[in-house]
Amino acid sequence: MMKSLWRSFAIFAMLLLGGCAANQLPGYQPVYYSYEVPPELMQKIAVKFKQHGLSNAAVVRDQVGRVRLAGSYQNELEVERAFVIAQSVVGLKTTSPIYPDNIKERHWERDAQQASAAFFEQRRALKSAVLGAPQKRALVVGINEFRNGARISAIQGEDDAREVARQLGRAGYQVTSLFGEQATKANIEAKIVEVGNSLQANDSLFIYVSSHGTTPVPSPNGLDQRRMSIVAYDSGSADARGGDRQDFALQIQESSVSDTLVQQLAQKPSRETRVFIDTCYSGEMLNDVQDESTAFILKANNGQPEREGVSLGAWTGEKYTAKAIVYSPEETAASDKARRQGVPQKIDRSRSGYTVITATSAGQIALGPVREVGEFVSPLAPTKKLRGSFFTQAFFAYLEQSKGEIEPAFEHARDFTSATAQRVSGGKEQQTPRKYTTFPAKQDNLYL
Repeated sequence: MMKSLWRSFAIFAMLLLGGCAANQLPGYQPVYYSYEVPPELMQKIAVKFKQHGLSNAAVVRDQVGRVRLAGSYQNELEVERAFVIAQSVVGLKTTSPIYPDNIKERHWERDAQQASAAFFEQRRALKSAVLGAPQKRALVVGINEFRNGARISAIQGEDDAREVARQLGRAGYQVTSLFGEQATKANIEAKIVEVGNSLQANDSLFIYVSSHGTTPVPSPNGLDQRRMSIVAYDSGSADARGGDRQDFALQIQESSVSDTLVQQLAQKPSRETRVFIDTCYSGEMLNDVQDESTAFILKANNGQPEREGVSLGAWTGEKYTAKAIVYSPEETAASDKARRQGVPQKIDRSRSGYTVITATSAGQIALGPVREVGEFVSPLAPTKKLRGSFFTQAFFAYLEQSKGEIEPAFEHARDFTSATAQRVSGGKEQQTPRKYTTFPAKQDNLYL
């Protein structure tokens, strides 16, 4: 009887663990499964490390057979390159998200503390500053086709961004927009700085990006909160047709816009900040690059391309607040000391707020109509056609109906997007948009 009870408990515990892994920790699933990475792929990773200047990097297998980074690294940029190489050879799920121990120069904690210190320095300066009339400022980026169209698939990001810019203009925002060929890495980074320099503490800020997202890489905080970069129009050289998937993955990673830059813009003191990201993991652009790792990655994912959605963890988790996306009460000696040590401060929700919206949950792609058609029927008007992704277009259609209230617009657009993704994919795809906000529901209004 006791033996049977323990067997039942073990099965129940395994089911719980599997459910947790499948739904919350995509980098850890399934923890009870052995991935059995072939020796030849382990060797390929080591060879690629040498080819790309990571002479002291190495890989080993962890307790469930995944590839884990070992060896030594000069800095965290080298670690990110090593993760990109390993993930492009064996895939996200088969690469352990645990950071290696031997890193000579760590910038993550240092950057967090510097950002926190800079935030409060801005706070002090603002106390004596004379602010102008409140303004509404927006940065909108969207791309349909990329310079390297041979390897980076076309989407409808520009169609979405133009509609967003139009609606933000109607809501009184001063819109800085980059569409299509304008949305180069240099231009996006320059506009982020430009908008940030013009932003005042009593202004409202809206950030919208619709593009591909790069292969996400783990963060060094020990949790599986992967961060990614935004593919620009000129990411990946236009003539980069040679090389294998590892070379191209590295090239894309290094020529994209780090979402840390977008986060830094969102961290600027403001009356209210809203961020809307409509990207998905763009590893599928490597599907046409066939090599010995392709079959293994498909096998590890039950025959499906490997995908990872934008994670709200990168924006709203511990590192988000540690990087000073906070509006805390007046400093005391204790809070000042805590801030200087990089300890996250409490958010004063009564003073300001922010909303972060992503078009997908983890492990999903952002869907829209087939490119040959390019349009779909509005959920609010059967005679009206919308052009762009299901979620962005539906969200702004519902936003007009709700007179700018974000909460009901999001809920209706989320339900519409989820149902439409199931229908158009024949049940093969899921897309569940996500939202995080510090606003009370009735106060989160774009038109106010």
